Amino acid sequence: MPPRCFLALTLPEAVVSTLCEARGTFLAREPEWAREKWVAAPLLHVTLAFLGPLDDDLEAGVRRMRTAAALVPRFDLRLPGVTAVPSPRRAAMLWAILDDPDGRLSGLRDDLVPAFPSPAVGPERPLRPHVTLVRARRPRHVEAGALAEASAFCGGAW
Repeated sequence: MPPRCFLALTLPEAVVSTLCEARGTFLAREPEWAREKWVAAPLLHVTLAFLGPLDDDLEAGVRRMRTAAALVPRFDLRLPGVTAVPSPRRAAMLWAILDDPDGRLSGLRDDLVPAFPSPAVGPERPLRPHVTLVRARRPRHVEAGALAEASAFCGGAW
């Protein structure tokens, strides 16, 4: 069976470092979260689309994707802060949210997905740009102060 694939943006090293600092600050306020499933720094990314198993040759799809991506003008992204999903009272995940007011990431996704024809790719939900930092084994409470302190590390554009 072919591997399940997804399209994602890797993060610049400086952004990964910032998110690691935010994690450390958060854990200082919320130490019980240390036992949850944190995403390792090298694996932090922004998911654009889930592709599922690909029937097409992966290398050919990557070539088509690179050709399409080369036509996309550069744009900036910002990390305004960290949020609890779905809510601070019953957080299942912590996300570093991305500010994309012009919908450029959705446009990028729409330009790149056709490079990988797959029966598993259906209509995409609206993109909620974010970087998943941690997944809780069970939903748990998060203090607003801990989110605010972690968010203080965010804000820069890249």
